[in-house]
Amino acid sequence: MHAGSLIAAGRDCEILEAGPGRVVRRSRDGRNLEREAAAMRHARRHGFPAPEVFDVEGPDILMERVEGPSLMAEMARAPGDAPRRIRLLVTLLRDLAEVRAPGWLQAAPGCPGNRLLHLDLHPGNVLLTADGPRVVDWADAARGAAGADVASTWLILATAPAGPSLEECKAATLAAFLQDIDVAAARPYLRAMAERRCAARSTTDAEKADIAAFLAEHTQP
Repeated sequence: MHAGSLIAAGRDCEILEAGPGRVVRRSRDGRNLEREAAAMRHARRHGFPAPEVFDVEGPDILMERVEGPSLMAEMARAPGDAPRRIRLLVTLLRDLAEVRAPGWLQAAPGCPGNRLLHLDLHPGNVLLTADGPRVVDWADAARGAAGADVASTWLILATAPAGPSLEECKAATLAAFLQDIDVAAARPYLRAMAERRCAARSTTDAEKADIAAFLAEHTQP
């Protein structure tokens, strides 16, 4: 699949120019992205704001170019407004919980259910376009209980590094998120989500320590 100059690079994928309004999302290690592309297409068909996929071939997805800042960037730009803005995540999680997962999608361990899960739905993966939000990076998409997605976001907001501009309002932002979610429905999946995070190569020892402290406070032994 033809691709041009590099636009951005993440932990496991690169975003490359591919003509007007299009980009190629390319796996850096050659991982096949066809399942990820299929999950995005499924979400979009059911009304959820995933980017449009035009084609997929092995490690390459030809997809819509999404223009706009991330929710994280907007929160960092105006930290005092972060608690209000975080409610967009709650809305997106509720909308995604309405989407039934396709039967071919792998199940999330420890989270039985039939909902489509993103499992990395945090402010950095929500882009704010002129046409509304787009949720990107579906690498972890799975099938399971909707509460698992909420637990994943809760864990990320509570334990992932927020950056200097957001650190002061981190507690207020998390409180606003928790005010609008079903905490009881999410809590049973915190441990499974924590195990996923700790198993990721990108998770630092400091984050693992914060996750352990979080679990000690919010789950039963």
